[in-house]
Amino acid sequence: MRIACSTIKFSAVTLLSSFLVASILPGQTADSRSQGSALYRQGKYAEAARVFEAACQSPSADPNTIYYYALSLHQSGNFEKARRAYLRCAQQYPSSPAGRLASQALSAFQTPGRVSSGSSSTGISGGYSGGGGGGNNEILPESAKVYFKPDSANRMIVDAYVNNRAIKMLFDTGADGCAFGKNHLRDLGMPMPTGKPAYQSHGVGDGGTQDTWEVPATVRVGNIERKIMIGVQENLPGDPLLGQNFFNAFTYTIDKGSSSIVFNRKNRAVASASRSGGGGGLDRNSVPFEKLGNSIQVVAVVNGRACKMIFDTGADGTVFAPGDIKALGIEIPPDAEPEIHQGIAGDTRGVGFEIPRMTLGPIDRTNFRISVINGMASGTALIGRSFLGEWQYTIDNDARIIHFLRR
Repeated sequence: MRIACSTIKFSAVTLLSSFLVASILPGQTADSRSQGSALYRQGKYAEAARVFEAACQSPSADPNTIYYYALSLHQSGNFEKARRAYLRCAQQYPSSPAGRLASQALSAFQTPGRVSSGSSSTGISGGYSGGGGGGNNEILPESAKVYFKPDSANRMIVDAYVNNRAIKMLFDTGADGCAFGKNHLRDLGMPMPTGKPAYQSHGVGDGGTQDTWEVPATVRVGNIERKIMIGVQENLPGDPLLGQNFFNAFTYTIDKGSSSIVFNRKNRAVASASRSGGGGGLDRNSVPFEKLGNSIQVVAVVNGRACKMIFDTGADGTVFAPGDIKALGIEIPPDAEPEIHQGIAGDTRGVGFEIPRMTLGPIDRTNFRISVINGMASGTALIGRSFLGEWQYTIDNDARIIHFLRR
């Protein structure tokens, strides 16, 4: 009996993504910070600022709440109030991660021409635009090339720095944000998050939901540097995840041949495919997608039936929940091979077997192996690296198109 030890990773801050749904903790719906965080994720910055303002009335408000208040003000364009909130956070909590980031943010207000209304990222981030001469000390270059080192599972591992400490991270298009465990924070010498978790993470594994905290951090890969909120759970096996809230301000191309990822700023990127209305102008190498949170959802054809799936470079295999397989009319064969898969909630069992055909745009796989795992919710199927193979692809977040190129 063969046990396939696939490692399938996903974000701890994904909203309605394939492997993970982040939700406000039960009983906290009236909590100002939880409400404000939810509004911030939705891009409702002015509303988030009003909610956080109420939470900041207490002289002993925690540093992350004050920092979030400043970010929300900054994103909504209320720069003077943002400056005062950053100043309070920096002065009241100078040794905290939030206080240090607030101190860095203040430099943008002290340097003429450095203040910006925020980045184009839709994920939870420091809210700063930048690059070259950008604002608030974020570095968002017009273009950047980052090399990755495939590991034994062919995952894309990049060299990263978190608060100037080196760490390996998994480049993961299926992760809504950057995800860590407290185990990684200990390795980085960062303080442990305190207070109530911001939300619970629901992911693969038999361990159930995972308490997740949010921590402000400076994350650098290559010459891209961002100030973002990272999700931290009690323990995350393997490498932390480099997710969409780090790189979704860019159009990016993954080239397996050169083991590189090329990033281009959205406002300078050359369109990777036609933007004709309704997708009618797309060539067969271009696949439209929708966004669920920051995650990328495409429509694949599995044995002739359409199936919504998350495009996930962090997943080794192509994975379905039992309910997905039933909806597709696929019977699990009696000789399906047992497998063990690992997720944020621990290990879970599944089976692997071949299906006759699966296609996405120009990629057409026959007699293709998929996995069906127990610890996974229906409607969360993943297209992983086993399906993508050696194809090169460009993800254009503006046009919402993936353009494939055969090497």
